[in-house]
Amino acid sequence: MSAIKLNKHKIFKKTDNVLFYDISIKESNASDLVIHESAAISPPNDDLGNKQFYIHSHQIDNNRVISGSRTFELINFSWDRPYQIVKLNRDSGALKIPLNTYHRSVSGEKGSIVINQAQRDDLFETNKEFRPVSVVKNEKLNNILKTVKPIIYKI
Repeated sequence: MSAIKLNKHKIFKKTDNVLFYDISIKESNASDLVIHESAAISPPNDDLGNKQFYIHSHQIDNNRVISGSRTFELINFSWDRPYQIVKLNRDSGALKIPLNTYHRSVSGEKGSIVINQAQRDDLFETNKEFRPVSVVKNEKLNNILKTVKPIIYKI
């Protein structure tokens, strides 16, 4: 992966103080609303304060900030640059997070609201796809965090 992928929105109507967005993603077959009330971290650090990440085998995420700001930390072992940090706001578009990508997110101080316009396959199961992985339990993940300088995008 040479660059992050975003699904941009289209403004199809403007009136006084009102914008109408088309945020459709053709491939999406699920929508999750994720609300951080403050500068929350998802998934939260483990009991010892170590970073944790989600990784999905049966869901592609398309995370779109609706309100506030959210920073995504992405690690994918198959990418040329395996460690990337992406800072999003309402104007950024939906960040596509491919299968088998470790990811976590941190909201700005006032929190954030994100809609994930997900693409789930038939093998998707919530209880299996949302198990946090601690860096303590994954040596390769921990090594990347310690040795690879991330690419940082502010979109």
